[in-house]
Amino acid sequence: MQPFVEEGRLLERSYETIDSRIDDFVCIEKDNHIIACAGLKLYQDENVGEIYALVVNKSFHNTDTSTRLMELLIDKASKLNLSSIFALSKYGGRFFFRFEFVESELSFLPDSRQKSYDDLRKSIIYSRRI
Repeated sequence: MQPFVEEGRLLERSYETIDSRIDDFVCIEKDNHIIACAGLKLYQDENVGEIYALVVNKSFHNTDTSTRLMELLIDKASKLNLSSIFALSKYGGRFFFRFEFVESELSFLPDSRQKSYDDLRKSIIYSRRI
């Protein structure tokens, strides 16, 4: 994740934060190394999930790795019987559109997530029904 944090493409998260949310994450490994991962945070009251910290090692860009990762996230959301998932990104429009996400308004987000939305970052909200 660190190279993407340094580029400003991903928010920094401490080891402790990641460790406390480890069950959120799905990962893809190759040769015993994580090459892609993303978290799926649940908002149980609204029955939705937020995809966050989605990264693919640069050596695996333009492979099917990102597709496999998104399929794992959608499958996880489906198994959790979520009604929809969303992601906030400044960079991923074409990627999310490939998986039937649409641009959404701030009002789509759960109330607690609306309150923590960073207006300065100006992330686009992508959502998808499950």
